[in-house]
Amino acid sequence: MNVRRVLVLLLALSVACIVFLAWQWQRAEHTVRQARLLTAFVLDSVGTTVSFPRPTDELAQTDSLYWMWVATLAQLQSRRWQQAIRHTWLMKRTLLEPEDVLSLTKAGLADPSRQIRDSLAAHPELIPFPGVLGGTMRVPPDEVVILSTNLVWAPFEDGHVGGEMLLEYDVTPGGRITWKRLWARRT
Repeated sequence: MNVRRVLVLLLALSVACIVFLAWQWQRAEHTVRQARLLTAFVLDSVGTTVSFPRPTDELAQTDSLYWMWVATLAQLQSRRWQQAIRHTWLMKRTLLEPEDVLSLTKAGLADPSRQIRDSLAAHPELIPFPGVLGGTMRVPPDEVVILSTNLVWAPFEDGHVGGEMLLEYDVTPGGRITWKRLWARRT
């Protein structure tokens, strides 16, 4: 009788593990699809392909120098693409219109979206929930979505648990940003 219970328990644990692994697989597949879509979008918008110029005759005579030259050009192109992807990612995280950016610039912010994100990340006291298991709640600045000239949606997490909140901000003359939390929940 005990053997039968152990087998049933092992079967139940196996099914639970399979379900968990299937769920993790689905999450990974979703992440891969999102990354492919973003990469395709950026590469389509950049509209460039790598075509290395022909080396000089002296350089072509020595293979090692040619390949070092190609590797250096590839690194430069890679950095340009990384900057384009980062710029597109951050622009996707803001709903500010050009005239909104101009008004925030007049209020004293040189780079409004970056300064708003950094200011929010520097104020963890706005998060109304404590961290768990020794974690410290923080706002990842690259995940903040700027909704308007006075509203921001921001996720927060401590590595174990997280949540989201809606905040109101005000830019005082001189570029100082003040914050007020309107709503928050743990997820």
